[in-house]
Amino acid sequence: MLVNSVGINGNWFYYSDCVDLKNVNCSAQTQPPSTTSFPNTNGKMCTTGTTGTNANGWGAGIALELNDTGGQQPYNATSHGVKGFCFQFSGTKIPAGTGIRAAFTTKENNDYAPFKQISTLGQNTVLFSELAQGSWVKAPNIMSFDATQIILLQFQIPAAAPTPVAWDFCVEGLTAITQ
Repeated sequence: MLVNSVGINGNWFYYSDCVDLKNVNCSAQTQPPSTTSFPNTNGKMCTTGTTGTNANGWGAGIALELNDTGGQQPYNATSHGVKGFCFQFSGTKIPAGTGIRAAFTTKENNDYAPFKQISTLGQNTVLFSELAQGSWVKAPNIMSFDATQIILLQFQIPAAAPTPVAWDFCVEGLTAITQ
């Protein structure tokens, strides 16, 4: 669990399209190794795996709940003066072609979460003002981003069907950027 001076109180977890696809050609994570724990290794949250080849696949990722005070609750970044996050990607492989999406989910925009695409290892900064919706959203900005209602910070690995894409990266040094 992560708790800090800007009111972030939550757990890390990982997810993939394997549940939706009933484990058929889905995005398989090899780390973390079990569904019951997500170990913090020397201050790093690490994941490895390969995206599936199912045409209905959407990928995988790791995420941090920002306000888990009795279930996932909205985190008000505005009242805490948070305008974004910085972090380091380490490891050996950012998915070629797809990159990683640093996305911010709210209850209202779960399927259309705005994100910033990242394609390199090293230090990264994501400001809320830089977020955009994906090209697949038919009516961009149909739901505007509300920094008072953030549920999750997600690091998404998009599916790249029909070609599987490998990933191997860690998130470390996650820090809120304040005003």
